[in-house]
Amino acid sequence: MMQTTLKPPKLPSKDGKGPLSTKNGSVLAAVVTAALAGLIIMVFLNQYRDNVNKDGVPTPVLVASQLIEQGASGDTIGAAGLFKADDVPRDQLKAGAVTDAATLRGKIAREDILPGQQLTAADFRPAGPSVVTKLGAEERGMKISLDNAHGLIGEIRRGDRVDVLSGFLVDSTVGRPRPILRTLMQNVLVLDAPAEVKASGVSGNSNKPKEVTLRVNVKQAPKLAFASDNGKVWLILRPQNGADVDTQSLVTLESLLLNEKAIRAGRAR
Repeated sequence: MMQTTLKPPKLPSKDGKGPLSTKNGSVLAAVVTAALAGLIIMVFLNQYRDNVNKDGVPTPVLVASQLIEQGASGDTIGAAGLFKADDVPRDQLKAGAVTDAATLRGKIAREDILPGQQLTAADFRPAGPSVVTKLGAEERGMKISLDNAHGLIGEIRRGDRVDVLSGFLVDSTVGRPRPILRTLMQNVLVLDAPAEVKASGVSGNSNKPKEVTLRVNVKQAPKLAFASDNGKVWLILRPQNGADVDTQSLVTLESLLLNEKAIRAGRAR
């Protein structure tokens, strides 16, 4: 009968030599340590890069290119070239920075905005029902009184475009006044116009003059005032894409009936 002899497990040598104490073990440990360190550095760099990219991403915002004065209309400062779109790093954005010019419609500047300054929502306030939001720096809103026929009362609406004709009686060499008419201005925006009010009762007057508000520039305003006070004014409704005509041409009795050249204008009566 065979006998099996059990041997005790081999213990590490007393001289301290183990798997990692050998040359190959040391190399393996160094490789593992370097790999772990590289992984940690890679994770750190990725997080840092994400944070930098998040803060440094350029965002298009509106920046004043010229001085925007207090009370300037948000509807017109874009057309006047008073601001531009500029890319600004996200970490440099002001609170409420404006990115869409459409949000400025119907608003006016609370105070002066300097060139280079970002436009923010806090820089503007609602203008209310005033027509001032439709006026640029060189534009004016002007009311003129017209009867129903000459002013197209009930036909024109806010936002329509009209041509303005003016007629006068002028002195002539023959001793009697001559009528003369010309196109005063064209493609004028209607800021406000009343709806036609029909009179009721015998004493009513449906042709009583009514006020129409037009947008004109600083040079047109005194001409329209003069024509309204000293002559007759007509508003002619035009399409939005209507072509202009020669505003310097005059219409007289001779030019109308005989196709003759208009006479030189004399003194208005």
